[in-house]
Parts: sequence; structure tokens; C-alpha cells
Amino acid sequence: MLPVRGCRPVGQTAARTSVSEVENSLPLLEILRIMETARQCDRREGILLRQSRGWFSVGGMGQEAMAALAYVLRSDDILFPYYRDRALCLAWGLTLEDMALAFFAARDSMSGGRQMPGHYGCWRRNVFSVATPTASQCLPAAGAAWGLKMEGADRVVLCTVGDAALRQGEYYEAVAFAIQEQLPLVLVVEDNFYGISTCTDRYNPYRLGVLDMSRVSRINGRDVVAVYENGLQAVERARRGQGPTVLWCEMDRLCPHTSSDDDRVYRTEEDIRAMHERDPITTLAASLIGEGVLTEEEWEAVRAEIAEEVEQAYQRGMRAARPEVEKASQHVYAVPQGVPPLPPAVQ
Repeated sequence: MLPVRGCRPVGQTAARTSVSEVENSLPLLEILRIMETARQCDRREGILLRQSRGWFSVGGMGQEAMAALAYVLRSDDILFPYYRDRALCLAWGLTLEDMALAFFAARDSMSGGRQMPGHYGCWRRNVFSVATPTASQCLPAAGAAWGLKMEGADRVVLCTVGDAALRQGEYYEAVAFAIQEQLPLVLVVEDNFYGISTCTDRYNPYRLGVLDMSRVSRINGRDVVAVYENGLQAVERARRGQGPTVLWCEMDRLCPHTSSDDDRVYRTEEDIRAMHERDPITTLAASLIGEGVLTEEEWEAVRAEIAEEVEQAYQRGMRAARPEVEKASQHVYAVPQGVPPLPPAVQ
């Protein structure tokens, strides 16, 4: 079974910041298991699509090291993920059942069957519902951070976004406002070098030099320890009232953009092979095996166990009740509370 969420309880802070201390304190086996669970979910959804038992899937293969960010947050912080953050959401507290129910748009899914697969959201866990228009989560994240600051809370907002989305105006508006108001906001850029099928290396804001580099930390987003260490520093700066940070995480997208895409059309075999050699799951597992924390036999057994858990969860999701048509309009518009009715002339 999946471990409990990694975030710290309210009021508890982390004292360790050095790499050596992080390596000794971070539950790497737990994170590895979460990363592999996310990977197996992506694979299972691909199988179901080929069996015509699903309609759409968006994967996060290669971007699973973001799960480490859940371990730098507290349970009362707020998460604004994007659609490749399955591993981060699992580490934050969403469940395998949540993933399966969302894929089938089941009645009891996180959105009640109203969202696409990969569009995570859970108000009980402070997870803002993912929106498909890229970068549209950045302004609500800045707004949430502004609200926390006005309340005098020491809570933090963490918002993730893909690199291609940084050409959208919402991102720049959010960054400008966060700097202006010194908001407790951490913006995590998941740079996989592609915007669907287009290479972003020549036109993203980092490489164009349009960012305030004093607020940007560029890191290897395939390295769990690096993600944790830099994420911890950014979150604690925000919690101390020192304003926003941009974590620029370079990584690889080891899958097509979505199930509607074939990345072999625009990537060479050499590029694909090189990316898979940098697979964060393989790399972390090899490191733990090399250090004697895990054996190859144990790792293979864990992978088989997770694959079985994932398959069973999606089997249950396939059998789950579907949304009721007559309730389709529920939760779409807020129910007015104590507001007088509109006059007939403007209804």
C-alpha cells in the first residue's frame, strides 16, 4: 500500500538543509515507491486506452522527482499543480483510488466526473483543481498567497507550471504581483524542453534572459535530493516573509505529450534513448541499490507489487458508478446566499 503523505504537520519545521543531512533524513525508499506508483498509473492508463476502455491520458513519466516537494510543505499549505504532477499529488496525499476514479470520470472521483484525467484537485487536501489552459493556475496561486499574507498566516502556496506555459501572460502577471507584494509563493517550472512537439530551448524566459535571476534557482529536476533541498530553501524563505522564488527544474518528458501525440515523429531515437538513461526512477533505484539500502531482488518485488496494486485499483475504478446526468449542473455555479433576486428586467 502507498505510504502516508509526506508533508509535515502544521507547526513543524525542518531543520536540515545541507545535502548530506537531506540524504540521511529524506525517506528515499518511500519517495521511490510513490514515483514508481505514478509511473505504473501512466502505464496502466496507456493499456486501458489501447483496449478502448479510456478516452484520454496525460502522463508525467520522467517528472516524478517532483514528489520530493511534498516533503517540504506543511499540511495547511496550498498546492496548485499542473497535469503532469501525478507523483507530487500522490506524495501530497491523493490516493491510488483517486487516480483510478479520475481516469474513468467516476461519480465519486475528485471532480465528480467533471474533469479530464490528469486534472487533479481536492479541496480537503488544499489542492487547487488543475485547469487545461496552461499557466492559468499562476494567477489564482498568487491570489491565494495574497490572501494568506493578509491573514497574517505563515502558510505557503506552491504552484507548478510547464516551461512552454511561461510565454503566457498569466505567469508574468503572477510573478510581478508576487514580487510587488512579497507573497509566500513558490513557482516551480518543470522544464522538459518541449511545448507539445516544439523545442522550447530558444524561446523560454530563462534562456531569453528576461527573468530576475536573483529569484531563480536552476536545478536538476531529475534528482530527488536536489529538488527537496532547493524546494525546502524556497518554501522556508517564503514562510519567513522573504517573497517568491522560481525553482527552475530541468527534466525529461519520457512519454508523448498526451495520448493524442506520438513523440517519435519529432524526437530522434538517440534523443529518446538518452532521455531514458536519465530516468529519475531508474537513477534513484540504482543509487539506493549501490548504497546497499535496497537489493535488486527487493526492487523488482516492489515494482511487481505496485503494478498489481495499480491494476486492481483501475479495475475497481472501471466498475465504479458513473455520474448521474441529472446532477451535471451541480457545483458549476455557486448557490447565492442571502442575495436578493434579480429584477425581472435583467433576468
